[in-house]
Amino acid sequence: MMPTLTDEQVDNFAQELEGYITEMRKIPKDTGSETRICNSLGGGIFDFRIQDSVRKVLIFEDEAELNKYLTSDVFIEEENREMISKAHGIKHSIVFTHADLHAVNIRVDDTGKITGIIDWETAGWYPEHWEYVKMRFTNLSCGRWMADVTDVIFTGYREELEADKLIQSHFPGY
Repeated sequence: MMPTLTDEQVDNFAQELEGYITEMRKIPKDTGSETRICNSLGGGIFDFRIQDSVRKVLIFEDEAELNKYLTSDVFIEEENREMISKAHGIKHSIVFTHADLHAVNIRVDDTGKITGIIDWETAGWYPEHWEYVKMRFTNLSCGRWMADVTDVIFTGYREELEADKLIQSHFPGY
């Protein structure tokens, strides 16, 4: 989709997608806790990068518990662990997140206007940076997607992205 769109269409697409993400983040949370990280119904998360989420019910009471889980079984050099710890020390709101937004899951017409967002199986309540990190992770082969869409919509979260990349490099399957 991205290679066939004009620069203006990509800009319009990014603005439209940002609007949808903003609206998703406004969905009221009704899972018993404002800080809980869980799926859209309050159950275990499902994330392709977290292999245990396929076999186990993973619900985290807060972001700190999620971050501890993500790094608990991984040998990470001290220098990198400090960087990850710093990024994981940033407090985030827990917001409704699609958690698998990429070009295949966003349907568009010939002009680049969004006609639908599909594949909601990973959706849930995650730290606010999760959508950005996941969008960067799932679209590695499309530089234009990252530069003209993902990085335009999300102007922050670079420390979180770098921490996530370090975890990925040390943890098979993450």
